[in-house]
Amino acid sequence: MKHISIILTLFLAFSYQATAQETEFNVNCKEKIQKDLEYPNEQGERKKVCKFKNYLFKSIGFPDYKGRYSYYEYELLQIEKTDTLKIKNFDFFNEKAQELEKLINEKLKTEYESNLKIPEIKECMELIDFRYYNLNEFGISFDYKKQMEFHIDLGTISACLNVGGSIITLNYSEIEKYLK
Repeated sequence: MKHISIILTLFLAFSYQATAQETEFNVNCKEKIQKDLEYPNEQGERKKVCKFKNYLFKSIGFPDYKGRYSYYEYELLQIEKTDTLKIKNFDFFNEKAQELEKLINEKLKTEYESNLKIPEIKECMELIDFRYYNLNEFGISFDYKKQMEFHIDLGTISACLNVGGSIITLNYSEIEKYLK
């Protein structure tokens, strides 16, 4: 009887693990700074690659004169058996991608309207020609908490660098219904 109890307990434990839902992205990211050999005293490009399922999310950052990294370039790649193909953001998500696009834009608009009320940055915020952004216009990456980030350049002058871009961050529970 004791052995049956142990076997039943083990069976239930393994059954629960197999059916438990994911609560975060199972993502692995690597980041490195690549210096230019011609200019060894300058900071180099910051390259970050995150692997999620059979996709690679690449981002490249460039330092400004103060060493702050910005102006990222983004690529989304799908890993196939014999090749790696560059794809659009829409191709990563399922048929509900436009719903996700709308959610991100709503969060972006809320942030923009809130920032307009801050006197210290109002002048810069007013320079932004705010509009609705297509999902393919966003750069996608992951943060250290394994949350998905959607980066957008809002197009301001260099004096307004601190408000020139925005990042909308979504956790796994917010994004899972949009994944293929």
